[in-house]
Amino acid sequence: MSSSKKHTGKLKAVVIAVCTLLVFGLAVKAGIYMEKNTRITEVNFTGNSFTTDDELHASFESPVGMLADSVHLPGLYKKITELPYVQSVSASMASRGRLTFNIFERQPIALMINGENRFFVDKDGITLPLILGHDVDVPLLYGFRASSVADTLNSEAFEQVSSFLAEAKNKPFSWLTISEVTWNEREGVVALSTENGVKLIFGNDEFGRKLTHWEAFYKQVATHKGIRSFRSVDLRFSNQIIADKI
Repeated sequence: MSSSKKHTGKLKAVVIAVCTLLVFGLAVKAGIYMEKNTRITEVNFTGNSFTTDDELHASFESPVGMLADSVHLPGLYKKITELPYVQSVSASMASRGRLTFNIFERQPIALMINGENRFFVDKDGITLPLILGHDVDVPLLYGFRASSVADTLNSEAFEQVSSFLAEAKNKPFSWLTISEVTWNEREGVVALSTENGVKLIFGNDEFGRKLTHWEAFYKQVATHKGIRSFRSVDLRFSNQIIADKI
């Protein structure tokens, strides 16, 4: 290939690159201009399950009719996250002025029983209100105190229980076979089996391994001898399972 052809080819490549950048830059500028000059026509929500659209709408003053760049989104986020189940929120703007808030909600991991008080609680120990007609498959939790929604169970004991429940939720067998959970200084995390209320002692830490041992014990021993044959199963030790028979 001659040097003149090579030069021509390089020149074409440079021209194409410059044109591409120019078009991209104009598109970005047009996008920014459109967003700043777009008037909000509607507000939608996604990701919410425990929190209704009506509750979300009522939590802040509607920005419908305002220009997009005049809306103070951090202020709206703050209002929305004051709702019990809303952990965080982000927003996106679509064409024709549709503003969508993306809701990330707290998820219950247990139903806390404290006398007459009953609350859901999430992995961070935040208490959440019960939602009528909204069934949640979680174990019962005893031994912790909370008097109102948004109280936080901030203790080493709850950290152990939360870690245990998180591991159990990732193991379908464990989640199906554990009905009640508590904690005490001597035994650590203690649960009752869904079937026949057998006391299961899990202690502290390494809950993944202990839950695996519980599943193995149930399938290899309890199903043959009958779960009713046992009063308690101690899973705290790495090399043995201590079962107390009736």
